[in-house]
Order: sequence, then structure tokens, then C-alpha cells
Amino acid sequence: MVDRRGRPRRAETGPAILDAAMELLREAGYGGLSIEAVAVRAGVTRPTVYRRWPDKAHLAIDALSRAVPIAAAPDTGDTRTDLHLLAHGLVDRLVRTGLAPVILALHADSIGREELAGPLRELYLRPRLGTITDVVTRGIARGDLPPGTSPATARDLLAGPLVYRGLVAGDITDADVDELVDAAWRALTAPASGTG
Repeated sequence: MVDRRGRPRRAETGPAILDAAMELLREAGYGGLSIEAVAVRAGVTRPTVYRRWPDKAHLAIDALSRAVPIAAAPDTGDTRTDLHLLAHGLVDRLVRTGLAPVILALHADSIGREELAGPLRELYLRPRLGTITDVVTRGIARGDLPPGTSPATARDLLAGPLVYRGLVAGDITDADVDELVDAAWRALTAPASGTG
């Protein structure tokens, strides 16, 4: 691979920059992240960083995406079990690795900053939300979920309470995850009002 000036790139430079960016995000949040600080931490020059990322928003999203890879959607043949596995995986990847505060801080910092909010939605969140969409789509097809169940609603019913429980309690246990997934399942499978 070559940079924009035609010079060969060192394979280890990109990962070193991403590692430095992730360290700074953990330490100081998005507000404390700068291309200068990342360059110093990674032992490279600012132009070296800019040749790979146009701005700190894209660098932050790439660092986060590398730290939290997209997980495959579980497919056990039972949608309720799949949702439990999905939620436990989410907690394992975000809460137990200490990445949840970084992600929440990025979300908070993105308010009113479309240069961060746009890439955060498009490059980080949307690819990962496909997992829930896959589980919900299969659940509808096999009759576990009512026709027309919204993947966005399923996402909100699953992820929202998990994040909130973690914030309020300071931690989230396996029992908490199971309780919240079961509550989401009851909401998703409840008969529509006015039927019966």
C-alpha cells in the first residue's frame, strides 16, 4: 500500500495510530483527542496521521470500530435465545472491556457536531445494527415474532435498558441482562392492543 504521495506505507503505522487514538479516547474522551496528541503517542508526524484520516472524527470512529468488531448474528433456531446471546455479547464486548464509557462519551460529544455524529451513525452504528435486524427478520420468518416487528424497536428495547441499567447500577450482571431481555421479549411479542 502507498500513501497519497506514492511512498510505501509501513504496515504497523496504521495500527499504532489507532491504538494511540483509542488510548486517548479512554483517557480524555473525544474532547481530549487531537491529531497532534495521537501523532505524539504513536511516534509519527501529524501529516502521517492526516494521510490516513481526514479528521479526528473519522480517526475516532475507525479506532472504535477496530476495538469493537461487528459480531455475527446468532442463529440457534430460537429467536428468544438469539436475543439473549446478542445482549450478553453486547455486554461482554462493551461493558466488560471498559469500552462503554468511551462509546457513551462519543455519543455525548456528537450532540450538535454533525462532523462526528454522521460518521458515528454511518460507519459505526449502522453496520452493527444489522445484527439485530438479522435476528428480528429471522424471528418473523419462523413465527417467533409478530409480522411487522420493527428491528429499530427491538434494538431500543434491548440496548436502551442495558445501557441505562449499567449507568445507574455502575455494573450489569448476567441476571440483569436476562431480566431485561425477557422484558423486551414480552414487549415484542405482546398481542397488539384491540385484538383478542
